[in-house]
Amino acid sequence: MTPSVSPRALLFGTFDVANYGDLLFPIVAAHRLAPLGWDVVPVSPSMQRTVFGDAMAVEPMGKLPGELRGDAVLVGGGELVHAWPASFLDEYRIGDLPTWAYPSLWLGASLVGALQDVPVIWNAPGVPAPFTEQIRRLAVEPVLAMADYVAVRDVPSRNFLGSTHRAAVSVVPDSITELSRVWPLEALAPAFAALCARKQIAADAQLMAVHLRAVGLEAEAIAQIAAMLDAFASTRGLTPILIAIGPSLGDDDSVRRLGAAMTGPHVVLDDPLSLREIAAAIAHARLYTGNSMHGYVTALSYGRPGVMIARPAFRKLAGLAEHVQRPKDVVAEWPDALSRAAETLGQPAGIPASVHEALDGHWARVAAAIADPAAGRGRRADFLRHYLSGGLGKSGMGWLLQPLSGRATGRNA
Repeated sequence: MTPSVSPRALLFGTFDVANYGDLLFPIVAAHRLAPLGWDVVPVSPSMQRTVFGDAMAVEPMGKLPGELRGDAVLVGGGELVHAWPASFLDEYRIGDLPTWAYPSLWLGASLVGALQDVPVIWNAPGVPAPFTEQIRRLAVEPVLAMADYVAVRDVPSRNFLGSTHRAAVSVVPDSITELSRVWPLEALAPAFAALCARKQIAADAQLMAVHLRAVGLEAEAIAQIAAMLDAFASTRGLTPILIAIGPSLGDDDSVRRLGAAMTGPHVVLDDPLSLREIAAAIAHARLYTGNSMHGYVTALSYGRPGVMIARPAFRKLAGLAEHVQRPKDVVAEWPDALSRAAETLGQPAGIPASVHEALDGHWARVAAAIADPAAGRGRRADFLRHYLSGGLGKSGMGWLLQPLSGRATGRNA
């Protein structure tokens, strides 16, 4: 008897980049879809493998559309619905990949879903800025019209998509807010014990999880942050653990620079071995302070207070704070962060029931969409016709016939 094959959801995102928060999305999606009998297959622009040993294996975009097939397409999460170049990431500095890496994760994903004639779903990604009129007309609006279910993670993201389909776009919390339901605290105990042994952390240490993204900060500014952390921690008997949440974004160098400037006891986690190790460090700390949204989300999910430093002023941080009903946890500068940390240290914190209810509703709508692939068949055909017609109208027949002209760049492998 031939064993049955589980249906597969192709989940598109930057899962080939060493950044803690992004790499959690496939894990949470797999946790949610497994009870429905579905497998999750992460898909990313490149074949890069991250430094985190427990990240899910990723399939490269080069296997699409024919070699890699799915029964549904999911977009996100993460801040990926835009058309900005990806040259700021080392992983994407390959040929012409910087120009199409991010569009491939929402527009490319939608084209794959339409070509394979399967449901296309937005798993609450972020939209960081408005699109140009041309991109909105050619790509964004047709993608939204074709999708079976669209959710984004904050109100600004919905607004940046334009007004045409606003009523059909749901706003739901970032899915990582339920991390502690995927990895209960007791499941992180082995990772935390190994971390303490590896970094020689005392058993009775009262940790303070700290994240710094020092891009653009001069040595003097880092020294000032170090002095503030030394004073804050010393007064309260805390040991800062400086965590490189996004090594691909320079966080490893950032925490090393910060640690070198500190004079009090501290731990530098510039070489995290796994996603669980980062989660364990934050979950076992008494509070979190830093620039990372998903560092903050992790703290709150495990009942630890936290503060997000919006430098630059990311709208996504305010959007998250609105969902969790803690607007004061978003501040502009480090002095404000430590002032807020002093207020919340030892106070109850957590994810409100309304967030879990919203995510339950979100995944129920995802389940309904993937269960009815025929519902969007006509929309998918219309989308392909529209995109083909728009491309021909904008770029001419040469755009369509490049594979025969010898000018095709080939697939990223």
